[in-house]
Parts: sequence; C-alpha cells; structure tokens
Amino acid sequence: MRSTLKMPNRNALLIILISLCVVSCKNKKEKPTEENPIDSVEALVDFIKTQKSEDQIAEFTFVQETIFFDEKGQPQNTSTWYEAIRYPKEFRIDFGDPKNRNANINRNDSIYVFRGDSLVHSGPEIQEFLILEGGLFHYSTAETLERLKSLGIDTSIFSTSTYKERPVYILGSTPNDTSKPQIWMDAEELYVVRRFSQGKQGELYEVKYDDFKNIEGHWMETWIEFHVDGHLIQTERYNDIDLHPSLDDKVFDPKAFGTYYWFKD
Repeated sequence: MRSTLKMPNRNALLIILISLCVVSCKNKKEKPTEENPIDSVEALVDFIKTQKSEDQIAEFTFVQETIFFDEKGQPQNTSTWYEAIRYPKEFRIDFGDPKNRNANINRNDSIYVFRGDSLVHSGPEIQEFLILEGGLFHYSTAETLERLKSLGIDTSIFSTSTYKERPVYILGSTPNDTSKPQIWMDAEELYVVRRFSQGKQGELYEVKYDDFKNIEGHWMETWIEFHVDGHLIQTERYNDIDLHPSLDDKVFDPKAFGTYYWFKD
C-alpha cells in the first residue's frame, strides 16, 4: 500500500533545519581561538562563564560514604554523611544519624557547627569548592578572582600541564610547584581535578577529584581523596546524586537546625 504521508514543503524544511542548527550550536562546545586564547586565570573564568552559563545546576544532594585513615594510611572507620548544596553560597553536611544532631552549615560565607544539637562554633568561612563548580555563574569575573585571592590563590599565575594523561589548566602556580594554594582544572571539560589549600595550622591539603560521571549532561566527581602533607587522611564516595531535590530554605537556616532534614521521610 502506498504511503499517504505528505512531504513537508520547502519552508517547513527550512524551519526544521534552523531548529536543528540552534540545538546543535547550543550543545556544541566552543574552543579557545588565537584571538581569544586562555592565557590567564581571568580569561579562563570568562571562558567558563560564556561556555557553561546555560542550564546550570541550582542545587543538588548526595549521600557520601566517608572513610578515615590513620597516620600509616590504614582505614580506621567509615561514616555516612548527607550533603546538600545550593549555589552560590549554601552547603550543609549532616554527619550520620540525624538523631545525633551533628552538622555543619555554610551560608553566606559563614559556617555554623552543631554538635549534639548545640551550636559549638560559628564564624566566617568561604567554601572554596563552591566558587568554580557553580558559584562563578552568580558572580562577576572580578568578584570570582577576588574570592580566589582570599583563599591564597595567586591569580596572576596561570599555567598548563597534564594530569592523568589529560590537559589541565593550573590556577595559582606552575606544574612543578605544589607548595601553595592552587587549583587544577581539566582543560577540555572544565571541571576541577586537583586542589591545594592551606590549613589553619599551616598544613598543606591536597584534594584529588576522580571517577567523574556525566549526570544529565553535567560532569560530576564521585570519588575524592584528601591528603595532608602527602599523607592520605580521608576518602569520599558519592552515591544517590539528585540534581532536582527542591530543597527547603530551612535546610540552610541555622535557626531551623533540628527541625528539618532533606534526607528523612
């Protein structure tokens, strides 16, 4: 039997082709050019804001398996953490069973530490990982650079190298100098793969991000290692990642601590 479907006319075909082009162009990655090379921290931040400004993650949650290690690198104990993030400045960790009332809440560059339902510490703190993962889309380039500087990163230094056989950008240092705060980013996918930061006692923390998974078009790490002065102290495995949690404001409100938990039924 001959088909009775009619072929679209020329105008309809043109509309379809234009629509396909818009979708293709929207999803196609731009690359640095000779006229606009990535040769500085400022240029990189500008490029990321241009490249990935659409369809950003607003908030997400995950359940984390945390393992602690002793000075000899031997695992000591395992804990389950429940974590919630809302860009640009909200981050919460609940440590274990909510009945224990232990949590850290970061909000507007301040931290609130609860232990046993009591607020035991509060004060200024910038959560540095929030800046380049999603915070920069809420800041100007100048403000992003200032926030990085406040963490001890020398934004006048920018270099390139390879890490695990992939090209990387290095913010704040050169490839052979890992003695100061710096951030390493995958040059193709633009996610952080390595970070060095200074502790309150002068110790040097190294954070390694790995096992990246593409979740709904977003590359996200699911494995993290923490090292202090070269010694492994902690690993983290992310599970049950939810990019659409619809978090209540009470999650990040220190005054509402103990009244609401996103991970409880």
